[in-house]
Amino acid sequence: MPQAIASWLLTKLAISAASFLGTLITAAVHVAVAIGLNTLVNAVFGRSGSKPSDGQQNIRVAVGSRRRHYGIGHTGGQESFLESANGTLAKVVTLGTGKEGEVLEDRINDRPVTVVNGTVIEPSYHGAIHIYRRDGDDTQSAIAELTAKFPQWTPNHRQRGCAHAAIICDPVKQEHFSEVFNGQIPVYTQVRKAASVYDPRKDSTAVIYDDGQGFTVNGTGPHRLSDRSTWEWSDNWALVTADYFAHEDGYGAGYGNVNWTNIAVEADRSDELVTTVTAETIARWRIWASYSLASEERRQVLSDMLKAGDGFCWQDADGKFNLLSGRYEQPTVVITDDHILGMTATLGPQARHRVSAIKALYTEAAIGYREQESATVVAADAEDDPNTDPQAVEVFFAPHHNQAVRIGKLILARLGDRWHISVQLNLFGLNLLGERFCRLESEQLGVWADFMVADGVRLNLAARTVEVTLDEIHAEDWEFDAATEEGTPPLAPDAPVPPPPLAAPTGLALAAVQIALGGATGVAIEASWADPSRVGLAYEAQYRPTAGGTWVSIPVDPDARTARTGPVDSGTEYELRVRARSIGGRASAWSSSTITPVAETTLGAPTGLAATGGVGEATVTFRMPTSPNLAYARLYGSSSNDFGTAAPVGDDIVAGLGDVVEVTDTGLSAGTEYYWARAFDGQGGSSALVGPASATIS
Repeated sequence: MPQAIASWLLTKLAISAASFLGTLITAAVHVAVAIGLNTLVNAVFGRSGSKPSDGQQNIRVAVGSRRRHYGIGHTGGQESFLESANGTLAKVVTLGTGKEGEVLEDRINDRPVTVVNGTVIEPSYHGAIHIYRRDGDDTQSAIAELTAKFPQWTPNHRQRGCAHAAIICDPVKQEHFSEVFNGQIPVYTQVRKAASVYDPRKDSTAVIYDDGQGFTVNGTGPHRLSDRSTWEWSDNWALVTADYFAHEDGYGAGYGNVNWTNIAVEADRSDELVTTVTAETIARWRIWASYSLASEERRQVLSDMLKAGDGFCWQDADGKFNLLSGRYEQPTVVITDDHILGMTATLGPQARHRVSAIKALYTEAAIGYREQESATVVAADAEDDPNTDPQAVEVFFAPHHNQAVRIGKLILARLGDRWHISVQLNLFGLNLLGERFCRLESEQLGVWADFMVADGVRLNLAARTVEVTLDEIHAEDWEFDAATEEGTPPLAPDAPVPPPPLAAPTGLALAAVQIALGGATGVAIEASWADPSRVGLAYEAQYRPTAGGTWVSIPVDPDARTARTGPVDSGTEYELRVRARSIGGRASAWSSSTITPVAETTLGAPTGLAATGGVGEATVTFRMPTSPNLAYARLYGSSSNDFGTAAPVGDDIVAGLGDVVEVTDTGLSAGTEYYWARAFDGQGGSSALVGPASATIS
């Protein structure tokens, strides 16, 4: 237990108990031991808040609380629809309230999947799972793919203002059922950029700097406070905290009650770059946050946001919300014994609240945007005690190890042998309004140090007094050398050793394939690749113009190891790529090649013309040309080796490109018969004449 302040002062000042008491009475100052430190102690030893992983489930409740998100989040949500019909299962997962940003990753059962045109294309899903999203826009429509199969979900089920996703599961063959569904209804989660926020620095009509003497600087850009459609995503600590304070689904104070000039300054401070122990460059203060609108107190959410940036907030003389991000500033207000009417103080926390090491619990993207312990932050003067575990401090809104350790260092410093004083001041204390730091110079207490205003300024009008709670700080608390202080970012717990990478397909060859498009010519691309000598592999193939564009997936024959595109533009160079996938979903690197396919413009002639004679008949065979503009072929015959005397044999012959056709010519007299063949397009144009081929009729 800390020593009583009075006893400490007797030793410190070397005065008698009687003179000490007289001095206190004369100065009208009361000094006593405080249990205090409430705010700081609660930050360390207080409630256990909801963890990032708590939101990564699909829940079923009759009426669930809406959730709102900032920064980058990995969340599930509330199942607002779950039905099955004719072997098809569908559900809707409502992810959050408000319009949200870019989807970074779709996950099924916590496994990232690739969605192309609404279909999960990983081979292990056999095309049976489909995902369709809405971002929570106020004008969004219902998901048509869902309403088409489940009339219960009508076009009026738009969930406007709520980001959500529909997951539709098609029936699959029995032999694929376990592979696709693994014995459970798919659990869908999503990694995405969350809410957009207003940035006065990007508003050409907003003042972002005002020197108070008529000189102002405006922002640059299209953001407008009154038009949310102009806002953009950001995880900047100052912008997010101000938005939460103002937003109707946040603290609800209103955007007109924020000092946006101050927020612009603090946003710049938050964007300052720092270098981590791994040589990564990150913004100094950021927030990734998720909160329930019904079950979490607004003041607690705001407190957690302030803690994530070691922040301080206050209302100015105009009643506007202001912020100060985590940093030291030289105090401008000095409190002396002349201003003190009474105080309650303690030096350091109680024994049960003393800690020598801290681990900050923060959100780590590398392990699926879940909570993670930071490296241990140890007090400089701490004794090595193997029986003492580090104290966990929750800073779940901090999205990086470096930021979490910086916060842990600040908290640990304030839990050391520092003064914590609740002081009653005369009206001079009003000078502390809007101040985070002050200096206390008290001969009575024997303290000359810088302090932080911990719980705001409380004015007692009846007594004409001001009360504040002060925590001793040192300027070097905010100094941070990542190389020596950040420690080693921990790896994911029980992280499995990754399997060796799959080998990329080899021997990729591309060929132009002529195709018929009605009466026109066309061309496609066919790819083939070598046998990898490994069974059970699936393949993905995609193509796009070499000049750039969206990759288009194409069907693959995994047994033949071939893939063919649909019609492509003749004379344009294309890139086609192929990669292998294991049954477990691991993918190889892409193998790629280029080709410039050209559609044929002339009609090829039949090939392989041959005739065989028999009794009173002849059998004639030939192969149809492969030209895409082929319409039909004709066979001609004559008993003279002169095409001018030949006549068509039978009707026009219609067959596929490259097909071998066989025609039997009957009722013939003994002797020699001669045959010719020719192809025709849809416009009546013909190919070169092939023949003759002769047959001896017996």
